[in-house]
Amino acid sequence: MGGLSRWAVFLAVFLCVYGSLHLYLLVKVRRAYYVEGWGYILLVVVLLFLMLAPIQARLLDVQGHALSALMMTWIGYLWMGYIFMFVCLAIPLDGYHMAAATLQQLFNADWTHIMLSRRQNMALVAVVIVGLMIYGAYAAFQVPVNQITLHSTKVPEAVGRVRIVQISDLHLGPMTYPGRLGPILNAIREARPDILVSTGDLVDGPLRDSATVAGLLRALPAPMGKFAVIGNHEFYLGIQSAIQFTQSAGFTLLRGEAIQVADGIVLAGVDDPTGGRPQGATETELLAAVPDDHFAILFKHRPVLEHANDRRFDLQLSGHTHNGQIFPFGLLIGLVYPLKAGWHPAGPGSHIHVNRGTGTWGPPIRILAPPEITVIDLISKQR
Repeated sequence: MGGLSRWAVFLAVFLCVYGSLHLYLLVKVRRAYYVEGWGYILLVVVLLFLMLAPIQARLLDVQGHALSALMMTWIGYLWMGYIFMFVCLAIPLDGYHMAAATLQQLFNADWTHIMLSRRQNMALVAVVIVGLMIYGAYAAFQVPVNQITLHSTKVPEAVGRVRIVQISDLHLGPMTYPGRLGPILNAIREARPDILVSTGDLVDGPLRDSATVAGLLRALPAPMGKFAVIGNHEFYLGIQSAIQFTQSAGFTLLRGEAIQVADGIVLAGVDDPTGGRPQGATETELLAAVPDDHFAILFKHRPVLEHANDRRFDLQLSGHTHNGQIFPFGLLIGLVYPLKAGWHPAGPGSHIHVNRGTGTWGPPIRILAPPEITVIDLISKQR
């Protein structure tokens, strides 16, 4: 399937799913406030405008209207977060009222004192979601550090300890407001990484001052190097633009490549499959070429295990899932990616760590799915 066809399918699915949320809200507002005539037409127009705002933002950006595109991006994604959470809260509340009304009829009882009117229902959900949006914005700004220690006989005694700091899914773009990177950069500096790695989706949209942002990332110290792999959103942005930014930020891209960074320690990285046939060697070919007594670290955007590998990695670092980012979407993510977050065994002597995402995609909020910077200490273990 060609790129244009994939985008057409994505757009059709997006409009169907996202449009159904707006239809649900339209019906609820109309029934609660008895909206008719011109008021109803105005409501439909406003909801259509909000639903299509992310698409309008992309079109405005392509046409060179940077400020208008920025404003439309903020409107579209803030609204996206709001309506997603609204529907997630409103549907269970509607279910409760339907069940209460059914039982009320069955038992010929008056239970109106434990039920809300349609307007009270709407008002309650609307106010609660505003509070959750404020909390979610605060939670997204706080980036906790997850500390992990891994002992291995494959790490030479002469090497001692190697500290890897992993960021993932930073999603730098038009919603990267001034000061957003500050806490993240400070946490990385305080961790004092030997190796800094981005496991995909470092950038996925046009930045207002890309040279300055790239310079901030480039200035981060990492004596053994900074490395990155390509995620799905780099392809959405445009792979050449994404590569240019990633390299200007000081990262070495591993695209079907492996590199030895210290005695006995090999890093390997592969592209996300979104771009079609990945560049360079396959994951299986890369790992098969690593000597058995070397510690192999695989950087791979999606938390998927390739069972065909003859030579299993010792550690895989991935991201992509955001752990759902906004509850309850983590429950759905878990159906697609069972290893959706955290530290997991991946076979004899192998482990995979799935970063919850350092930034946010779309709505700049997180609900019960905090972001993460991962610090992994590889320490030599005597045989």
